[in-house]
Amino acid sequence: MFRFLQELLARRGAGAHTRRAGSGPGAANAENARNARDARNSRNPRTGSHTQSIVESALATRPQSIPAGALDALVLSPNLEENIRVFETLAGTAPDLVVRRLVVFDGTKAAVIFYDTLGRSDLVSIEVIKPLTYDARRLSAQPPRSLPALESFIRETVINTAEIEDEQGLTQILEGIAEGKAALLLDGSATALMINLVGFNQRALEEPIGEPVVRGPREGFTENLHTNLSLIRRRVSTPLLRFETLKIGKWTKTEVAIAYLRGIAGDALVSEVRRRLELIEIDGILDSSYLEEFIEDTPYTVFPQIMNTERPDTVVAGLLEGRVAIICNGSPSALIVPTTFWSLMNASEDHYQRWDGATFVRLLRYVLVSLVVLLPSVYVAATTFHPEMLPANMLISIAAAREAVPFSSFTEVFAMELTFEALREAGVRLPRPVGQTIGIVGAIVIGEAAVQAQIVSAPVVIIVAFTGVSSFVIPHFNLGISIRIIRFPMLILAGSFGLFGISMGLMLLILHLATLRSFGVPYLSPISPFRPAELKDALVRLPLWRMFRRPHIPGGRPSWRQGFPLMPHRDRKDHGEASRNAPERS
Repeated sequence: MFRFLQELLARRGAGAHTRRAGSGPGAANAENARNARDARNSRNPRTGSHTQSIVESALATRPQSIPAGALDALVLSPNLEENIRVFETLAGTAPDLVVRRLVVFDGTKAAVIFYDTLGRSDLVSIEVIKPLTYDARRLSAQPPRSLPALESFIRETVINTAEIEDEQGLTQILEGIAEGKAALLLDGSATALMINLVGFNQRALEEPIGEPVVRGPREGFTENLHTNLSLIRRRVSTPLLRFETLKIGKWTKTEVAIAYLRGIAGDALVSEVRRRLELIEIDGILDSSYLEEFIEDTPYTVFPQIMNTERPDTVVAGLLEGRVAIICNGSPSALIVPTTFWSLMNASEDHYQRWDGATFVRLLRYVLVSLVVLLPSVYVAATTFHPEMLPANMLISIAAAREAVPFSSFTEVFAMELTFEALREAGVRLPRPVGQTIGIVGAIVIGEAAVQAQIVSAPVVIIVAFTGVSSFVIPHFNLGISIRIIRFPMLILAGSFGLFGISMGLMLLILHLATLRSFGVPYLSPISPFRPAELKDALVRLPLWRMFRRPHIPGGRPSWRQGFPLMPHRDRKDHGEASRNAPERS
């Protein structure tokens, strides 16, 4: 009994000592918060000063392990100064890292951390610092007593920005700051408020240089992902427009968006695009061309299997056909999958002109591309192996022009083709005014000098110049490169075997194109496999009111894109009655 009374008095004395050391219930709350913080630190050994030691060790021994996920398990410490030291250690001597210390409400210490090269300092001052230091006292006569209540009050009442997120992981906070967000840290809290105040200089909207149009929209994508997404969203005012984002690149953490229309694009196609992107493991993604090489079906071919464009209207047209677009931050070129050879041969302006004019231009384009591939080869085969296939007058003229030329027809054409490609490349790489001058004057001077020096014949200069100019009718630059490359194997076959070599080359080319796939879609569709209903927008372009089906994509949704075909002379009343009487289409 005596021992029990001694223990009771000892417990009362300890309680009285605690009350004297504190100052009422506030001190008890603070003591409870400290106890909870100690318990949290004991459960998570990678907080506090231990985080600082891990970061310093990683930087000193294996800095390359940090982007690979060496810090993924680390979280913030409740100690504000320790967190600031961790960020300053990771950033090194970065001149654009801003650490702004604050005192909010009744003495709670805080800090705002951001890069002033990515986030706007004026917005941080107006939207974060001023509300925390001045407006908060005016909004609340009595500050919140607990730290969770303080965080909630700041998030819901004080900060005026539209996007605020809570983050505890050190890696997620670092990525947010690298994207231009500002991190608000409170002393005693292991959670950072990530405030989206991204603001940096970017290129204005311009017409794409490589895809100009006479009639049609003139806006082009920029290097900013959110700007590009807004250009698409402006043209598709449906809530079923979907954007899925993921980050690719161990060091760059490049944001990539997948765009599609739910209800039109097939689920299997979207899943396949997502799967291929998630499998990419690389140090960094600097342009959408990096993604293109990783996700294409057949890498060992000169033909592009993915369409790239800088035009938002082309992307939206692809989405309306059930395709999927891939937009990469930092790149003005979007990727569209799947695609076909005929899609790459069509220009966006074909749909903005009248159908008859667009059909004429398309047929002319196919004829010129055929001449680009075959005309030099046929000339070499005819003059070397089959002179009997030429008319007598033409054969005499060619023989007279080549009388003093010391080289064979194959050598002439091959050398001039290489010269023309060299001039084209020089014109592209030089400054624009100088490049145009070099391309035009250089071709004229070199061609004229070569003919006068009797190094090449005049017919060869005419053929090479015509095929070179004809190659510019190809709407997409990457397909144009492929066609230009194909000329040289065809030329070698023609110089070695004549017309038999050309026939072999054409057969192998067609077989190769027939074996290509773009995300499961045959490259020559709808010609091979043959689908007559889709020929309305392949080789020719019929009126829009005749194209009431979408292209066939495996796993796609219903293919009807409009109701009953509406001819221009049909009035709305007749169209409504016909639509009601038409059978249901699924």
